[in-house]
Amino acid sequence: MGRNKVTIYDIAREAGVSPATVSRILKGSATVSEEKVGRVSELIRKYNFHPSAVARALSQTRTRMIGMVMADTGNPYYSSVYSACCDEAYKRGYIPMLLSTQSRPEMEVSALTKLAEQRVDAIVICGGRVDLIEPDPVFTRLLMSIRETTHIVLGSKSRYERIYGVSVDHELSMNLAMDYLVKLGHREIGFVYTGIQYYGTKEKLERFRREMKIHGLPVREEWLIQVPGYDCGSGREGIERLLTLPQQPTALMGINDMVTAGMLQGLLAHGLHVPEDYSLLSFDDTYITTLTAPQLTAVDYDYGQYAHMLIDTAMEAMEEKGVPANRFIVPTLTVRSSCAPFNCA
Repeated sequence: MGRNKVTIYDIAREAGVSPATVSRILKGSATVSEEKVGRVSELIRKYNFHPSAVARALSQTRTRMIGMVMADTGNPYYSSVYSACCDEAYKRGYIPMLLSTQSRPEMEVSALTKLAEQRVDAIVICGGRVDLIEPDPVFTRLLMSIRETTHIVLGSKSRYERIYGVSVDHELSMNLAMDYLVKLGHREIGFVYTGIQYYGTKEKLERFRREMKIHGLPVREEWLIQVPGYDCGSGREGIERLLTLPQQPTALMGINDMVTAGMLQGLLAHGLHVPEDYSLLSFDDTYITTLTAPQLTAVDYDYGQYAHMLIDTAMEAMEEKGVPANRFIVPTLTVRSSCAPFNCA
């Protein structure tokens, strides 16, 4: 850093703390470790740093806005998370700013850059490249840059230092689904899924195989059907492919509510019945599950609790509290009428 161009953000970045922490240390009001105070103080002396009035104002003033970057608000899962986060943010005197990216990389960059420029107090990111199994290096550099001035919370597992994650427990989700179907007597189970590049799908698939092995059940690879998207059309496509097979499962799971609803449509279009011919089970338990006939049994994520944890994590990060790198939402199972005991007779 050149001595004549040093800002409070430069000091914070090099010291590995937030700009707010640097500001509090300058005012002598910081409640942080002596090690951090020493690190910041050394840099202040090194660069002969004197903050401008504008920089002091920016570092001390909150905008009371939280940016919400969602992969696709047309997907009921993301709209449910966002709606719950709105309620939670308003309760705390904050205004959420929503940007939907359609999982397009260029829109993610634009959304995050714009929110950072607006100096929102925190950014919550749900879906998109934060869910990739293999991190995108370009996107990672962007997150690392924004992290220096803006607190970031992911609705996902975090693999980044000083970026926090609140994630669904995907493995436990599959455990709940499998235990329920097996207790109903199903031994031949299929799974229609998408998003193999995302860790959530990977964890569900791995847990499915493990659970089948634990219960002594064979995995039929042809009943693991990968479809192109998270929409109803993909669910119908999965059923069309399934029905060409010579042998059929007795129970099917869909990766989310839209796909499972599409699977139901596909079965009904062929004159088949749920749950008499096939038991159907979904993941997410959004409003979609109660609009179908029959209503869908689904693994549920308490969206109110999820939002509370996301916003609470953002608040704790702003207040420089000790924030765990990752927290997890514990799923439950909501039983409706789309699953029935298997009658081998």
